[in-house]
Amino acid sequence: MKLTTIIEQIFTEVGEGSAKAYRYTQSFNMAAEDDSAERTVLFKTEDGDEYEVRIQAFWGDHYYARDVYGGPYFTIDFFVKPEDGGFGDGTAVVNKGRLFNVMATIVKAAKEFMDDIEYESKGIKTMKVVPSKTEGFDDDRRANLYMAYIKKHLPVKSIKYDGDNIVATFK
Repeated sequence: MKLTTIIEQIFTEVGEGSAKAYRYTQSFNMAAEDDSAERTVLFKTEDGDEYEVRIQAFWGDHYYARDVYGGPYFTIDFFVKPEDGGFGDGTAVVNKGRLFNVMATIVKAAKEFMDDIEYESKGIKTMKVVPSKTEGFDDDRRANLYMAYIKKHLPVKSIKYDGDNIVATFK
């Protein structure tokens, strides 16, 4: 059996989705007048790590959709909130073995957000995710994990990773 086949099987299993999502709270802000929506999702793991997930969408004549990205899209950013109460920026890497539950939570929140904003009717066909990397290493482990979950759980036609950004196009 080829190594690439083994690796592909592992990533298929990783995204299989049997892990349970954490319970979470959320706030939702949809600004119809500026063609954008944002949701903040908060949850805590059994280790006491507090996660924040920010999901934003831009469409229509919004500056980000029109001039920055060249079309409607949404983005997902998540991080562990710093213990000092400061601002989390998504670059902290946590390795506590809870990744399946964390990813299940993020996927569930993303699906709800997509449904709530009726992404198809707004012409949103693109999602952008910027995976964090372990400091001092140029590795794509998180990007590969995220892409496995995206492919398995969201209606994706294509997905690309350029070393910095994951860009998924929906069917």
